[in-house]
Amino acid sequence: MNLFFRTICVLGFSLAMLCGCSKGTGRLTVKGSVTFKGLPLPHGNIQFFPLEEGKGESAGAMISKGAFEIPADKGMLAGKYKVVISCAEEMKNPPKNLARGSSPPTEEKLPPEFSSFEKTKATAEVISEGKNVFDFIIP
Repeated sequence: MNLFFRTICVLGFSLAMLCGCSKGTGRLTVKGSVTFKGLPLPHGNIQFFPLEEGKGESAGAMISKGAFEIPADKGMLAGKYKVVISCAEEMKNPPKNLARGSSPPTEEKLPPEFSSFEKTKATAEVISEGKNVFDFIIP
């Protein structure tokens, strides 16, 4: 009876490990590139927002030298996402009446079709099998 119990425990543990290892959290690594006017975007931010309610959480990353990566531990579940890409830079001609000690004002460098949550047309579909590499080209 003792051998039978051990065998069942080992089989149960093995099955649990196999199921757990193959699924994990379901979060996936997402990476890619962003170009603006034919050049890698030097800096910025990219955010992914789920298009289907209850299908994942939003996630984002910094863009550096045209590249971004969201590791699996902070990644997204499979599904369709709205993408917002932002690149704020200091204003060239800031207002003269800024409060003392305040940060310099910034302005968005990218068109609203990419940088505005309400107006973005950029989307991505994260899949559970395969690589999730997205390249965004901003004219």
